[in-house]
Amino acid sequence: MYPFVNNDSVPAPIRMKRWAAPAVATLAIGAVVLTGCTTETKSEPTSTAPPTLDTSRSGTPPSVDVTDAQALLDQAAKTTRLTSGVHLNLAVDPDFRGMPVNELDADVVTTPSPAAKGSGSFRFDEEYTSAEFVVVDGRLYTKKEGETAFTAQPEGQRSYDPSVVLSEDKGLANLLSKFKNPKIAGTEDHNGVKAVKITGTLDSTDFDPIFPTQGPGQLKGEHPATAWVAADAPNNLVEIVLNTTDGDIALTTSKWNETVTITKP
Repeated sequence: MYPFVNNDSVPAPIRMKRWAAPAVATLAIGAVVLTGCTTETKSEPTSTAPPTLDTSRSGTPPSVDVTDAQALLDQAAKTTRLTSGVHLNLAVDPDFRGMPVNELDADVVTTPSPAAKGSGSFRFDEEYTSAEFVVVDGRLYTKKEGETAFTAQPEGQRSYDPSVVLSEDKGLANLLSKFKNPKIAGTEDHNGVKAVKITGTLDSTDFDPIFPTQGPGQLKGEHPATAWVAADAPNNLVEIVLNTTDGDIALTTSKWNETVTITKP
């Protein structure tokens, strides 16, 4: 059984089965949950990602006023649209049970076509289960803990696809451009990068493709959100956190534009 998402706005693959207020047995994950905490440091680390122009992530670095929240978000959105690969870490607060994924560690690429691979804790039926996954040509393959081979999801089924984060229309670039009332909340060392902290709100219609929720934990309307954007060009998104009454949903990015080969299992 695959974790189905009953949402037509979410592209193929990891779907989440429709449930009626399930009593979820949350799998204990021995990983660091990234919820937007920061660590002060005396050093001045900088982003190691390549610079960007309007049409390429190479050439003269852009010049952005890091005190202008909207300008910084716009540049981060532009940079993300030009990103061909990224490493993701998704961490969901155990008290929040509306996501089909509890934890995710993945590589995502856009060329030669959108694809993703990695591991995580996914909702299969009523419980979260550790599994490896691969998404190639719009098809999801999973291998649960203890299994020896990948199983292909039946064709024609819509599901949550981690590679959506680099989609120009529904991914992180779109999400950054949809921040409402963004405000600068300081500059700090965040995940090893000198980053500008930006607060604001996001609407569920904009974050649902990346953070699909349903059932008792379904999110609707506007919710507080925080983004950390690298202070140095090309101003990569370092982390974005969605704040809910039941806990945070945090997505970090790293290894921007790193080449990763993803093949059908």
